Amino acid sequence: MTLSRVFLLTLLSATLVSAEPKPSLEVQAMLQETYQLQKQERYQEALKKLDEIEALAPGLADVYNMRGSLYLTPALRDFDKAAQQLDKAAAIQPSALAPRFNKAELLFVKKDWPAASAALQKLLDDLPDLQLQVRHLTLFKRLICEVQMDQYEQAEKTLKDHFTFMDDTPAYYYSKAAIASGRNEETTSREWIAKAAKIYKPGQSAAYMDALVESELLPGTNSPPPEKK
Repeated sequence: MTLSRVFLLTLLSATLVSAEPKPSLEVQAMLQETYQLQKQERYQEALKKLDEIEALAPGLADVYNMRGSLYLTPALRDFDKAAQQLDKAAAIQPSALAPRFNKAELLFVKKDWPAASAALQKLLDDLPDLQLQVRHLTLFKRLICEVQMDQYEQAEKTLKDHFTFMDDTPAYYYSKAAIASGRNEETTSREWIAKAAKIYKPGQSAAYMDALVESELLPGTNSPPPEKK
């Protein structure tokens, strides 16, 4: 289920910089319900729930951010609508993590590797104190961009400088898999993924697997559905 985990970053953003009051308990519960619908791939219901939230709390950045992330899912893929929603979220919370991450994710999903790499790096530069899980995922996505641009020396440097096999995230193993897959070493790539599966729980690896699928670096996967016109 590609990109459903993006909303986890919305929740994380609440601990960073917020330019708006905390929503009511009712709205918070509805946001959580929307997240559960997204996890269950009930995307149309999630969009409808967001409309209900917006009617109760107009101008809430989380609504625009979640709606934007929904439009990035393969089932609803619409880059223009996603960009419009994420721009609204960023206008309300210009320093918050989630809208900025998702705007970088938009470039990643569009496979604009140079622009995605630059956006991810800016996120790392501007928010040096990112939580480990978010920082590693951001670095991993940047590494994928490097692989897709045939910058294998830089990808290897990213791996060496930022990840080890003893980390609390599977970034090291999935980075090895991404680099191997980029070099058409599918057996080696699968071996690294299998090693990660023995160490980390599925929930810890889901976002990394999503990124491999989305970038077509997971051995044997097909491209996601094209963008809606």
